[in-house]
This record gives sequence, C-alpha cells and structure tokens, in this order.
Amino acid sequence: MDSYHEDDPVNVKLFNRDVLAMLFKYLGLYKKHLFLSLGLVVLITASTLSVPALTRYIIDRLIIKQGVTATVESALNRRCFNEGELREITTGIRLSDTLYFLLQSRLSYFSADRLKRLTAEGVLSKDKYTLIERPALTPELSARIDRALARHRVIAVSAAMFCIASEELKTFGFNDLLKLRADDVRRTGFIMLVVLAIFCVQFAAAYLQIITLMRLSQNALRDLRRDLFAHILSLELSFFDKNPIGKLVNRVTNDIEVLNELFSSVLITFFQDMLIVSGIIVIMFTASAALGAVVAVIFPALIVITILFRAQARGAYRLIRSKIAHMNAFLNEHISGIRIVQIFVQQQKQIDKFGAINKDVFNANMRQVYVYSVFRPLIDFFRWFAIAGAIFAGAMLIAHDRISYGLVVMFLSYIGTFFEPLGDLAEKFDTLQSATAAGEKIMSVFKAAAVKESPDFSALLAIGGKSARPPTLPTPLAGEVRFDNIGFSYAADQWVLNGVSFSIPARASVAVVGPTGSGKTTIANLLSGFYRPQQGAIFVDSIDIKDIPLQTLRSNIATVMQDVFLFSRTVAQNITLNRPFNLAAFEQACRLSHCDTFLSSLPLGRDEMVMERGATFSTGQRQLLAIARALYFDPAILILDEATSNIDTETERLIQDAIARLITGRTSLIIAHRLSTVRNADIILVLDKGVIVERGDHESLLAARGMYYDLYKLQFEGA
Repeated sequence: MDSYHEDDPVNVKLFNRDVLAMLFKYLGLYKKHLFLSLGLVVLITASTLSVPALTRYIIDRLIIKQGVTATVESALNRRCFNEGELREITTGIRLSDTLYFLLQSRLSYFSADRLKRLTAEGVLSKDKYTLIERPALTPELSARIDRALARHRVIAVSAAMFCIASEELKTFGFNDLLKLRADDVRRTGFIMLVVLAIFCVQFAAAYLQIITLMRLSQNALRDLRRDLFAHILSLELSFFDKNPIGKLVNRVTNDIEVLNELFSSVLITFFQDMLIVSGIIVIMFTASAALGAVVAVIFPALIVITILFRAQARGAYRLIRSKIAHMNAFLNEHISGIRIVQIFVQQQKQIDKFGAINKDVFNANMRQVYVYSVFRPLIDFFRWFAIAGAIFAGAMLIAHDRISYGLVVMFLSYIGTFFEPLGDLAEKFDTLQSATAAGEKIMSVFKAAAVKESPDFSALLAIGGKSARPPTLPTPLAGEVRFDNIGFSYAADQWVLNGVSFSIPARASVAVVGPTGSGKTTIANLLSGFYRPQQGAIFVDSIDIKDIPLQTLRSNIATVMQDVFLFSRTVAQNITLNRPFNLAAFEQACRLSHCDTFLSSLPLGRDEMVMERGATFSTGQRQLLAIARALYFDPAILILDEATSNIDTETERLIQDAIARLITGRTSLIIAHRLSTVRNADIILVLDKGVIVERGDHESLLAARGMYYDLYKLQFEGA
C-alpha cells in the first residue's frame, strides 16, 4: 500500500482489529503500568459502588431501623416458612431463642400473600417496631420505658436491647431520642468516617490511576511516534511522490495525539464504566428484583437510541472529516503558493472559495451538533424517567411493606451513577471514531513498502521485513559505477529509461545531457537507491547496489541539486548535517566552495540561523552551501543535478570553480541543461526519450553534428 487519500470520506469502523492490535502491542511493552491502572480501576469501581450500599445500611439499620418481630416457637411453627424465608428470619437480629427482629428491608423476601397470612397468624407482629440497642438510659427514661412495656408498646429483651413500637417512639422528645439512639448515632458517625475514608482512597486511586495511565499512554505513544518516524525515513521515494508531506506530518503529530485521547478518555474509562454499569445492574436485581425490573423497562429504549445515535453520528463524523480534509488541502496549497496568489491578484477569489469551503465545514459540524443535541437530552429524559419510576414504585412497595426507605435511596443513587457513562457516550464515541480513523491512517503508513535498510537501522522499525546482514564492504567505496541495461518506469508501460547502459570509472566524470523529460534526473535517483529499476542492474565497485545496504551506499554518495534544501538550523549545522564538527575541514569546505565570501558578512558567521528552507539566502548562495556540504561530506561518488540552473553569470562562475574543485578525485555524475558546465567531463552521454543516443567527449560530439551539436548550437550560437 503506497498511498492513501484522506480527502475521501472513509467508512470508518467503530473498532478496527488491526488498530487495536497495534495499540496493545505498544501497551504490552509496559504491562506493569497497564495492570496497575486496571487494578486501580477496580478499586475506584468498588469505592463508587460501596457508598450507596453504605447509605442504605445507615438509613435502614441505624436511622429508621424499623421492622417487625418474628416468633419461631416450635417445629410446628417453623413449618409456616419455606426454607428461604426461615433462613431470612434466623439470620435477622436475634432477640431471644424464639424471637427475631426483621428489618423492613428483609420483608421483600416474603410474598405479599405470605406476609398477610403470617401476620394474621401472629407469627409476624402487626405493629411496626424500632430496635433500640445500648441506649443511654436515665431513671426518668427507664420509668417511661417501663410504663410503655406495661401497655405492651415495648418488647423487652434486656436493658441493653428492646423493641419499641414506632408510634410510641414518636411521643419521645428530641433529647430522649438522642439518649435512646445514642449507639446508633455513634455508629452512624463511625460509618460516615468510613465513607470519608473511602472517598480519600478513591481520590488517591484516581490520582494514581491518571498518573499511571498517562505514563503508560505517553510511553506507548513515544515508542509509536519513534517507530513511525523511523519507518517514514525508510520509505521509498515513490511513496513521497504520491503522498503530500503535510499529511505525513499529520500522521506523526495530530493522529498520534488523537490516540492519546483514546488512551486517556476511552480505553481504561470504558472498562471502568462497564464495571460500574454491570455492578449496578447486579446489585439492583439482587437487592430488589421488582424495583430493578422497573428501571430495566427503559433498557430497550436506551439500546435503540444508542444504535440510532451511532448511525447518525458516524455519518456526521465522516462528513466533518471529509470537509476538514478538503479545507486543510486548500489552506496548504494556497499558503504554500502565496506568492502566486498575490502576484496574480487572486486574494479575493481565494477568499470567496475558502468562504464556501468554510461554510461546508460549519454545516457539517452543525449536523453533528444536532445529532448530539438530541442524544444527550434523551439520555437525561430517560434518567429522570427511571428516577420517577423508582420513586413511584418504591413508594408503592414501601406502603405494602415490600422494601425499605434505604433501598429506594440506594436505587436513586445508582440510577444517577448508571446514566453518567451513557451521557458521556457521545464524547467517547467521537473520540473512538477519531482514534480509529487516525489509527487506520497510521497503519496505512506502516503498511507502505519500505526500503530494506542496514540491520542496525531496521532494528528501529516496529513493522517491516527483516533484512539479512550484508557482506562486508570497503568504506569508503572506490566509486566505480556501471549501469547495465536499465529499464525503469514510474507508471506501468511508460518507460522513462529503456536499455540504458554506461560505465563511470572510479574518479572519472560523466555528464548526462538531453531535453527535459529524457530521464536525466531518474538516473541520479536510481544510483542513490531512491527507486529500483524494473529491468537490469546497477553496480558500484562491481557489487549490485541491491546487495549494498542503503546506509552504506548513501554514505558514499553526495548530491548537489538544483533545489537546495536547507534546514532551520545554523549554517554550520546545515553543512555538517550532524556529523562530528571538524574546524579545519569546515573552513576548507567553505573556502573551496567560496561560501566564505558571504559567510564573513553574516553577523554570527557560521552560527547564523537559516530561516525556513533558506529563504534569507539567494539561489546561488544556497547552491554554494550545498557544494560546501558535499565537500565536508567527502564522498566517493558525486551527483550534480542541474546545479547551475537559474543563477546569474557571476555566481555561476563561482559555482563552476567550486564544482571543479569538488569533482577532483571523485566519481562524478553531472546532469545539466546548460552545456557550459559539462565541457570538461570525461564522457558526455546524450539522452533522448530514455535512450542514450550519443556518447563521447565534448569535441567529438560537436564534430559528430548530432543531437549534442544541435543543443549546443541552440544555447550558444542562438545567444
């Protein structure tokens, strides 16, 4: 796969196995962080689910503490209960050998008919009682309890535990209630401290989980970014012919950043949300199947809404990505070509075109806004519907002694927690869609055909074939070059070179001339290993360049091109290109290339910063810097590709002199339109339509009066 087209509205999947496999491959390198993060998620989930359950315990067991008494006097009486009901009674609060106290929450284990029958038979008390444990009794309060006992409004077990009718308890004042419920107050305070401790643990776990997750994410994405960049550097030049550089930069920066959002906002939190939602459903149906069923009524509607939202959001997302890609392409093209836009006074027309594109982006985003604006309010509506249903059903069940107040409060808390991840589904869905699309684009780069590099370089690549260790080669190479019946085409059946054969002895110079499109630059690209010929072979020092690691081959070749590329670094760094700095070699390269003539006028000399692409230097100065770079590189093979085009005569004279010094003692391949630069070449090849039509030195080719003679006559005699 050599290309991809971001402009097309790709059918982005919600999940892509290849993308997930790639992500988990990098995550797997940091298993410790991954498992620690998952463990912290489990702890956070447990904390989240425990607080509503503790709230129910506080309300039912310590605050309201209301229930009925159950009498189990004999084996005959025990037959009134089935096995489950008897277990519920005997696991209740034991008051004596035959008397138990059943909290309101335990009555849900009895059917309504059985509750009615057991109450009528006297097994369960008709009156509601409140259990008093370890009260702080005063003499006056004890006397009042005794009077209530005489009226059968109190069931006495001991001074430390007794049951008082709920209606009777209402007649006590606030201070008396505090004394009666002193133990419950203390236990409530203790549980509140436990809840506070749970919140502290949850906070600490959430903090550590975020730190661990971000460390995991950043480590994994650092490795992915490194491997992706290493892979891009290894790609064949044909890949860059078909794919804009801006998109590749976007792959390494923005797309990987989108994956970071996937790690931080979706993957682990999605696992946490699933644990919470699953835990809530299990707890709800375990605590009260009837109340759980009331809440579950909305589940089918939620599923339908989510499916519809997913379909609509996917379409809106595709449209947005397509329109944004179109806008980015327009911006990149017109900002890069700003000089042409201004020279031909096209500003207003391009502003109008951008206005139409910008409006399309606006409309696409508004479509997504409309989808989300319906989804979230619907989720909120069903949340309040579930809360209202739980309150109504809970009130009815409480009235029939089926559930407790604490259970209803617990349900209401769980319902709010249950709908939180559903409400965030829109944002997570968008992030997941974006991350999947970004991951697919990154995978498309990884799957692009890569040039086999030397073993040390290939080790950096995350994805790619293994390259065998090459034979030991002399470094530097001698520089003998031979093209043997080379055939090459950029597109099928459109031959740029056809049967090209020639040799360059070591330290000799060969010039290639010919009309535009004859294949001159292609020869240079093939020699540098940027492309592979479909026919024939290229040899350097009698070794097929396919058997020479590209790192070794290119470390022996320097190219001076017509369009010189300079990095946004210092002049010295642009010449040395991160090789060890040698002052003597640097000064010699600058002197031989005549760079010293203008470097001395710079405020910082060799430490002067070069603006983007060398915009502050003239074309000739950039050419001289490129020659200095080649001299410092000291290659065995030199390629000059149109190195003297588009410059003034004086600068050409300096460049010609620098080139003469540069090619001395090196194998040189000189490609030029201007024939004045090739007169002194040992051999001149005349190329036409991919075929060598003439070869020889300058004088012999002029004497032959062929194509070279015609080209020479056009350039000089016409002038």
